[in-house]
Amino acid sequence: MTDSDNQFHMDWRVLLGMVLTTAWITAGFSYLMLIVGWDNFVHLPTGDIGSFLEGAFAPLAFLWLVIGHFMQQKEITANTKAISLQEKSARRLEIHSRRDSYFKLLTLVQDQLGSIASFHYISVMGSTGKGTMTPEAFAEGRALLGTGDHTFFMRLMINEMFNIRNEPKEIQEFYFGTEIRRRHTENYVHTFEKLLKAAREIDTDEMICNALLYGSASGTLFRMIKYAQGGDPIELKIFL
Repeated sequence: MTDSDNQFHMDWRVLLGMVLTTAWITAGFSYLMLIVGWDNFVHLPTGDIGSFLEGAFAPLAFLWLVIGHFMQQKEITANTKAISLQEKSARRLEIHSRRDSYFKLLTLVQDQLGSIASFHYISVMGSTGKGTMTPEAFAEGRALLGTGDHTFFMRLMINEMFNIRNEPKEIQEFYFGTEIRRRHTENYVHTFEKLLKAAREIDTDEMICNALLYGSASGTLFRMIKYAQGGDPIELKIFL
């Protein structure tokens, strides 16, 4: 429908009211002319003329009152729908904005988790631990973190955890063997849980949370730590 059509479009209630009003006035005028007579009418007392006009136009007043009521209800309904659409649009914009902020935060936090994992891993596998990682290898790994590969040390930790999965004492030593390792473990869990909480606030269908928990190296390492803390491997979906 064009703008011109909208401009001259008339609601059917108004059109019906105009038709009924025209018919009623025509009928009243015909009654006045044919039955009462114009000469007789103009010589009636003022009170009688007023009563006649009041009785003649009272139904029309009621008719237009009813039409106005329904028109008002229609307008209220339309305004309510418009407000509802505006609220939905505002919510979508808010969620979209929060998701943009979350994904910017995600990159920073993943880098932080990668850094925590690197110092944890060197504590276990470096000279203070098993001694299988040299300072040179650690420096190369840290260089990879600087290029954006924040999962390098996470993958190493996941691989080592998989190798000792059936050795409870080694698992405890891996995560809690020293005060430094315990602090790194607790810091990693605390940081990841805050990231997961932020994801839940903007995730309407759990796709982001599931991807973070089950589709990323950071999530896999988090679940392995929860297993080391006594979690159920079936519930955590590890080593299955």
